[in-house]
Amino acid sequence: MKKILFIMGLSFLFFMPYKVDAATISVAGTTSSGTVGGNITVKVRITESKGLGSWEYSLNYDSNLLQLLSGDTHVVGYVDGEGETSRTYTYTFRVKDEGTATISVLNTNIAAWDETVTSPTDSTTINLVTREEVVKNYSDDNNLKSLEIEGYDLNPSFNKDTTSYTIETESDVTSINIKATANDSKAKVTGDGEVEVHEGANNINIVVEAESGATKTYTVVVNVKEKDPIEVKIDKKTYTVVRKSEEIQDLIKDYFVPTTVNIKDEEIPAYKIEALKLTLVALKDEDGNINFYIYRDGKYTLYQELGNDTLTVHLLDDGKYPSNYKKYTVEMDKVAYTVYKLNKGSKFYLIYGENVETGKKGLYLYDSVDKTLQRYYSDEVNLLNDKIRINQFIIIGSISVIIILLIILLLIIHNKNKAKKRRNKEIKKRLKQEKDDFFKD
Repeated sequence: MKKILFIMGLSFLFFMPYKVDAATISVAGTTSSGTVGGNITVKVRITESKGLGSWEYSLNYDSNLLQLLSGDTHVVGYVDGEGETSRTYTYTFRVKDEGTATISVLNTNIAAWDETVTSPTDSTTINLVTREEVVKNYSDDNNLKSLEIEGYDLNPSFNKDTTSYTIETESDVTSINIKATANDSKAKVTGDGEVEVHEGANNINIVVEAESGATKTYTVVVNVKEKDPIEVKIDKKTYTVVRKSEEIQDLIKDYFVPTTVNIKDEEIPAYKIEALKLTLVALKDEDGNINFYIYRDGKYTLYQELGNDTLTVHLLDDGKYPSNYKKYTVEMDKVAYTVYKLNKGSKFYLIYGENVETGKKGLYLYDSVDKTLQRYYSDEVNLLNDKIRINQFIIIGSISVIIILLIILLLIIHNKNKAKKRRNKEIKKRLKQEKDDFFKD
């Protein structure tokens, strides 16, 4: 009963003619702008330093621009006990259209705990724009301002336009600290911080995403030195045997069967291609590039293959090629291949190799544009070429016969016209002679 009387007393105070400037009410958006189709949040805060008693207000907004998703437009409230000095109400709106939206509080009455009453008002203005307008003004800057690896020098030195770097660490290093700062404060950087590394080459990507969403990737290759590396010589070049399978996981094919080989009294990860009876090991060159090599009797031979999802061929050095094909060296994915082509500009490569699944050897035709591979059937191709040549001979012969017939026809017409002219001339001559004889008589 006491609480009811208290509320009734406070309600009566709303109609008192006097006011004291003590309580305040504020309206503020969490942002100064909103995007059509998105949401905005507005907070109404009631404050009374002497302690709140009860309050009432109405929220006003432009319904053509905003749709209220949460919150009451007419608020009546009170406190349960003395001591509370503020109360906050949160409103969520969906932005319907572009323009300038004003959100205000009206019909405000705030009664303090000491029964003084005030009627403050407030409003906030939020600029509403279309998403296209917002995106148009987004920054496309996805460059780094700085990049460093704590304790190491980048090679080459950092430049915002250079995206590839390398560093080399000692064999006992297990992590590095990457410090990267975006050129634009609104851009986001990922991939920096403490990063674990392992023995061998570690590719680390630092991605910068601009405010517009455009991304740029900076790559740092961290080469962690091996402990007592196993080195081999091939054609006077030094290679290092890859001893950790983690370094070559991305290079392993489905038809590679894991195994091991013993090199210099150490078990090394290797892979078998059973259909070809080959054993492969991975070697790394001085630039950190890794390739598979055929390992046989302590010797290493570069393993090369071409193919697609349905057919893959291991390239062999021998093989008989058609006489109209010439030998060329082409580069694909930074790897040099020896192929045969009809001419230098041809995009079709003829190769000799063995199917990695069946072991069957033969010639194959590789389309370097579509990256497809198929068997090269020389007999069928020669038969087709013979048919083409026969058809060409028939066409040329037919055209020749037609031309000869046309020439004969033209000659006949010409001779007929010539004979006709000769007869006409003789007739005219005879008539003239008869005329002359007539007048003589």
